[in-house]
This record gives sequence, C-alpha cells and structure tokens, in this order.
Amino acid sequence: MELRDIHSVMRWSIAGILGAVLLSYSGHWWGKAIANEKRELAAYKSEIIAKNTEQQVAQARTYSLEIRGVGLAVNDWHQSSVWREIAKKSNNFSSIFPSDSKAYNPSLSSRETTADINTRVAFQHSAGESVAYWPIPAFALGPPNPYEKPYRAANLINSGRNAATLGVTQLLWQNDESTNYAQNTIERLFQFFEANPKVPQALIASEDGDVTRNIYRKRGTLGLQKNTQVVPTVFESMTGLLVTRSDRVDRYIRPYATNEPEDNQSKDTDLGKLWAFYWDRDKAFMDWYETAEKAKGVETPLRPRNHVHRLLAIP
Repeated sequence: MELRDIHSVMRWSIAGILGAVLLSYSGHWWGKAIANEKRELAAYKSEIIAKNTEQQVAQARTYSLEIRGVGLAVNDWHQSSVWREIAKKSNNFSSIFPSDSKAYNPSLSSRETTADINTRVAFQHSAGESVAYWPIPAFALGPPNPYEKPYRAANLINSGRNAATLGVTQLLWQNDESTNYAQNTIERLFQFFEANPKVPQALIASEDGDVTRNIYRKRGTLGLQKNTQVVPTVFESMTGLLVTRSDRVDRYIRPYATNEPEDNQSKDTDLGKLWAFYWDRDKAFMDWYETAEKAKGVETPLRPRNHVHRLLAIP
C-alpha cells in the first residue's frame, strides 16, 4: 500500500516537473512570438509610413497644367480648320498650303492684315478664356533677333491683348525669348508654377512669319516687297495657350469672386482698387527694370514696351 502511494507521488511529481518545464517553455515561446509579431508590426508600420511619405513627396513634385484655352492661326486657317486641312491632306511629308506662288495674294498689306488677324485669333481663344480682372503672368515667344534690333517678343503680349479687345484682362510680362525653339520657355513656365505656389493661371503665346520677321532683318537689306506673288518662307503663325492649376483656381480665385457692379473706375470697391493698382505699377516697374538692367552693364535696356507689367518683379 505504501509502495503504491510512493509510485503515485512520483508520477505526480514527474508530471508536475514536466508541466512546469512545458509551461516555462510555452511562456518563452509565446514571449518570442509576441516579440516577433511586434517587430513585424513595427517594420510594417515603418514601411507604410515610408511609402506614404514617398507618395506625398511625389505628389508635391508632380502635377499637371490644364489647358483652358487654345488659340491657333496659321496663314488663313484658324483653330480646328488647321487640323481639318491636315486630315484632308493626309500626308505627313507635304504642306497643307499650295506650292504655287500664284495661289497667294501679292499685296503686302494683305499679308500684314493676316498677321494682325492671326494675333487676334490666338489671344481671343487663349487669353480670352482667363478670369477677368485677375493678373495673368505671360510668356512670349518671337522669331530670332540675330542683329539685335530694338524689338522684343514681349511686345506680342500687349499687341495681342489689344488686337483681341481684352480690355479687362490683366496680362503681366513674365518672360520673353526670341528663338526658333520653344522648349526653354516651356520649361520656364513649369518652373514658374513650381516656384510660385499661389499662381493659378498663366499664358504662353508665340508669333512668327515673314511679316513678323521683316523688322528683324539685317540693316540695309530689302524687306518684303509690296506687290510680289511668292510662297511665304514662314507662314504667319500665331498661337496662345492658357494653362491653369485647378487646385489653385479653387483656392485663390473662386473665394474672391465678386458680385459688385463692373465699375473699375470706382476707388470705393475692391475691383476699382485692383484696377488702379494694376496701372499704377507700370511706371514703377519700368523704372525698376531699367535700373536692374543697367546694373548688369546693359547700356540701353530693351524693356517690354506699351504698358506691359510684371507686378511680381517689383520688390
């Protein structure tokens, strides 16, 4: 009887020891599992945070400029008619314009009128879609000026505004370039939006053609002849693009829309004050620009003429 009790006690003792060991091992295993799970969770959280940060940086760096207005004129074709003629021609290696000089009006004044009309069309369909009474930075492109004639592509900004009768469109000269290629100016446009986070809209316009280039010819050489039938070397081509950032339009323009009567001569309204400020900045900018250019060593600065402003440039 006593022997059986001893065996029973031994069995329970062994079971107790094994149970304690198993419990201890289970606790250790469970602790390691919990620790591993915590480490995995922390790593997962870090990975998600890193991805979110990367996405936010990418979103801040990557954006789109929406085209809100497009003006296109080449010779006598405007807007969609240009594409219509291209589709009709259906040949990537042939011009949509006749190669026979007899197909063209010999009158120089007619060609000059075409250039004026094309400028108007380009601005009507581009700058004409902008928000009135709101400053619009403008970038202008013109043909090369190899002989440093006293003309600038910037003059297109004001001539286009006047030609399209955009009397309350506040265009601001931001940059102009006389060149055969637009790539640098397009890059400046994107850089400008990136450097100025509150700018909602901007205009980029260009002009080229035989008539446009006539004033840039070498001194002493013959210009365009008054009554000669020729195939234009460069057709009168004018374009305009109004680009915007929708997020900035919603943030910086829409909240300030006004229902006031359109009286820009009244100094008692915000609209009138803005209008007065816009025109007051003309002389201030011209003085500032000439001083800055002369400080660079430019003896006779070729400033943007005819009341083209750049409010953002004035300290």
